[in-house]
Amino acid sequence: MVALGTEELTRRSELVLEGTVEETGSMWSRDGKTIVTRATVLVRGVIRGAPVQARVVVEHEGGEVGRLGLAVSDVAQMAKGEHVILFLREGESPAGGTVFRTVGKAQGKYTVGKDGMARKQGFSVGAGREAVDAEIPVDVLIEKIKSVR
Repeated sequence: MVALGTEELTRRSELVLEGTVEETGSMWSRDGKTIVTRATVLVRGVIRGAPVQARVVVEHEGGEVGRLGLAVSDVAQMAKGEHVILFLREGESPAGGTVFRTVGKAQGKYTVGKDGMARKQGFSVGAGREAVDAEIPVDVLIEKIKSVR
């Protein structure tokens, strides 16, 4: 995967938000050929982009339905209760409807710790690793996102 720095993630995103994951669930696509997982995120604030509803649905390929699972590398997996900053683009879902997807797969998700640090994990990059803000104070990250032109 090509490394994307904060500036590039911001430029490619329609929306950057801070929120809390309320729930997650997996389902089959409409054609029954793939599994997708959706996370409902309670929006705490919009950092960049147009205001949105109080909740957004973020989707990625992979997950488990019944006894079957589909593992997909480098996706932005989310857990209930997780405090996140997400870089998003809107698109059509193979399961139907319009959802958001993270920009740069797992690179488009930061998990915010109780210590005020935003951290990335769950992906591997080839070149350009130094461009990725893998661990950064939340306030610094937010200012960096807001300063992108």
